[in-house]
Amino acid sequence: MKTLFWLSSGLLAYAFVGYPLLLEAGSRLVRRAAARRAASPDVSPAAPSSARPSASMAASWHSAAQADAPSVRPSAGPSASSPDTARVIPDADLPTVSVLLSVFDEEAVIEHKILNFLALDYPAERIELCVVSDGCTDATESIVARYAGQRVRLLRQEARGGKTRALNRAAAEAQGDVLVFTDANAMFRPDCVRRLAERLADPGVGLVSGVSVYVDASGDTTAGGVYRRYEEWIKSRESDLFSIVGADGAAYAMRRALYTPLAPEYINDLLHPVQVLLAGSRAVSEPRAVVEEEVDAPVASPGTSRGEASSGMQPGPQSPPRPQAQPDSQPDTGAEMRRQTRIMAQSWLICLRQLPVLVRRGCWGFVWQMLSHKVLRWATLPLLAVCAVSAVALVPRGMPYALAAAALAGGGLLAWAGARGLGGGRGWGGHARTAWLFVVLHAAAVNGLYRLLRGQTFVTWTPRGD
Repeated sequence: MKTLFWLSSGLLAYAFVGYPLLLEAGSRLVRRAAARRAASPDVSPAAPSSARPSASMAASWHSAAQADAPSVRPSAGPSASSPDTARVIPDADLPTVSVLLSVFDEEAVIEHKILNFLALDYPAERIELCVVSDGCTDATESIVARYAGQRVRLLRQEARGGKTRALNRAAAEAQGDVLVFTDANAMFRPDCVRRLAERLADPGVGLVSGVSVYVDASGDTTAGGVYRRYEEWIKSRESDLFSIVGADGAAYAMRRALYTPLAPEYINDLLHPVQVLLAGSRAVSEPRAVVEEEVDAPVASPGTSRGEASSGMQPGPQSPPRPQAQPDSQPDTGAEMRRQTRIMAQSWLICLRQLPVLVRRGCWGFVWQMLSHKVLRWATLPLLAVCAVSAVALVPRGMPYALAAAALAGGGLLAWAGARGLGGGRGWGGHARTAWLFVVLHAAAVNGLYRLLRGQTFVTWTPRGD
């Protein structure tokens, strides 16, 4: 029992504390080495993005490494266009961008999403929105059609084929040099796309991931945002070392030259960073590229609105209103469990298929990151179960086991309170709901693997809230 307790607790401690600390140590070493190289008179560092002439910068949007060159691997280290050195690029030097959006029955949010896109701080002649209807049965298509010609294009898949097929269709018809992927309920802050494009001025970067901020109906950051900030902190350190493991599906940009059609059972935001790495480029995180996503609240039909959220988005005369949310609503845990199970089954599929490829290509640093950040995290619930059972059995053996059993019992009670909706959405009630969602997400990881091993694959999806 002692072996089980210390093994399970050690793996949990490594996944949530040890791995981030190793990333921090590696990041500091890399940055110090980069600083020494930049300060050395014997070494001429590559010119930063701000020193490149416009012609070279424009050419960099088209550059891409060859995917069939196994000897080409990105080196670790911060790039010339890291957030602390990147500058605002003149409009004339920005790349053409195609924002790709796959939708199924999103009439509740699609108009707000389009208005949000039209209000972006990006040259109008250099950006378009490609909306692919994946067999919508509601008013989504008619709403999008009203904005056709205003840099908005409507593409139709008459029969449902799934999000990935829809994105393949959109990418094939997109006109931009950069593809930006997003979700219908994720609202860009005005400079989000510009920030993504700025990082791609570095030809060594093939993908840039933004950051999601979760807000409630009043626009305030939710308790779950603490965990989100923890995740983004990890991604920023992964950016310094090898590449991020998974992009934020609500907002990330990729060079069109690196896009290859995906199998319909794959989830794009996890596979694309792997493909970019294998193509010889890097996938990085951009903390200044922010999208806001309202969670756990159904939205009303288009036309109802409220004032601009007080969560950091700068209001203006062109800022679109956010749809009105119903107060004191409770999320459908069963629907969220099904949604996360689908995502996790697709994620497991990618990891199990891509890890051998990464090993053959010698991407050992990224393999370590994927095992630590993804696979080990997905095993959290079984590890917690083993830790709890062994701790209870070892209570008579000493105080450390009793404390561990008490802590796990307290966490379980907090999650139970969150499942019952006790305490409301703020204070300890907000932490209770976060604890319950933590359980749901990690239970979905186990369920997703079980479904995958039984031969079940997922292709289509249902929007959150349906």
